[in-house]
Amino acid sequence: MNFGDLLAVYALRMTEVIRLLDEFLNCGRPLFLYNAAYLLTELGSEMQAPFALYGQAILAALSIDAGMRLRERAIDIEKRGLRDADLEYVTEVRDLLKRMVLSIESGEYERDYEEMVRRRTQ
Repeated sequence: MNFGDLLAVYALRMTEVIRLLDEFLNCGRPLFLYNAAYLLTELGSEMQAPFALYGQAILAALSIDAGMRLRERAIDIEKRGLRDADLEYVTEVRDLLKRMVLSIESGEYERDYEEMVRRRTQ
């Protein structure tokens, strides 16, 4: 699979994570946060080797780390209840993931990657 196709798969799967985070932000139910965390961790694990082939394992690592942190947050919410800080945190994560997806969908991420590869080979 070429890098552009790999990015497209990643972005498509990330949209489901974003949808789940939106659901959580709308209702505050930790189940949506758990599901988003699971999908993020799964996505990162599955994409780690393919992204590493292109020297971009950071995307997979980011997904795994974000998934673990969202799972921790969901556990905290279940223990102590939902706080405004939780909503702010999840909003920031969701917005970051949205920016990543938009960067991939617009071709910006792949262009920047190609530029980085070009500079390395010179």
